[in-house]
Amino acid sequence: MTSPTAGEVADGPVGAAPPAELAPVLVIGLGTMGLPIALRLHAAGVPVWGMDSRPELRDALPSGRVFTAGSVRDAVHACRAAAVITCVSDEAALQRLWQAPGGLREALAPGLCVVDHTTTSVPTARQFAADAGQAGAMWVDAPLSGAAAGARAGTLSAMLGGEPGAVAHVRPLLSAYCATLTHLGPAGAGQAGKLTNQIAIAGINAGLLAATGFAALQGLDLARCFDAMAAGSAHSVQMAQHRAALTQAPDDSSLFDWLRRDLALVLAHFPADAAATSGASQALHGRLHALNRVFDGTAAPPLL
Repeated sequence: MTSPTAGEVADGPVGAAPPAELAPVLVIGLGTMGLPIALRLHAAGVPVWGMDSRPELRDALPSGRVFTAGSVRDAVHACRAAAVITCVSDEAALQRLWQAPGGLREALAPGLCVVDHTTTSVPTARQFAADAGQAGAMWVDAPLSGAAAGARAGTLSAMLGGEPGAVAHVRPLLSAYCATLTHLGPAGAGQAGKLTNQIAIAGINAGLLAATGFAALQGLDLARCFDAMAAGSAHSVQMAQHRAALTQAPDDSSLFDWLRRDLALVLAHFPADAAATSGASQALHGRLHALNRVFDGTAAPPLL
């Protein structure tokens, strides 16, 4: 990977495609986000390999470049990867990937760069960055916003945490599928930014649950109601992404299980005895806890 050209900015929109001389990249986790990311890298001319435990994904990338068995360490060596992109379901999955025999931690080597798109806690990102640094490797936590549609279109927004040199190193690579890259600080800062983003959209989605439930109670045609709201000030990215699911299941808070998991990560950053804290921290913890109860099914959405 190369550094940004003189015309690129440190943050914000990205316009340049990855240069052809990029070294091989291994994408681990070919799910809803990982596969379109890998396909965009391939389309940009990057020699990309994939790894996923599901045998049916063996041919998901051109030339059958998908490892469906074996260790991460062996896969990294086999494809001579200069960078590894991890895009797995949650922090627990990333921990297993990192710590397993033959796992990613054992694959670390001088010059290798790990880019993690999984949403995790800040301490986890910092620990993995420290592990990478001890092995002479680079680390960038780069959680994403924009969902699968953004991955397919190459319009994702990435919040980056890591050393400036590591971020500059991977910027041309990430430009294949991200429209905006924002370096927020050292390792863990990207995850802190993503969790901040999740808090912001949690309130919107709790409101969508409440609004949809109310409309259903009034006997409104939900599809037409969403059409009306989308044409006015209630329009939002979250509404556009979730209106179809909410129309089909207006009372189903499990639609936002992914958000519940992320809010649990947010709450884990508070002291175990939150009641012992004071002032703004205690008030914030209370508000976040109440919000998360909407999505774990133990409380109704606000106003209902």
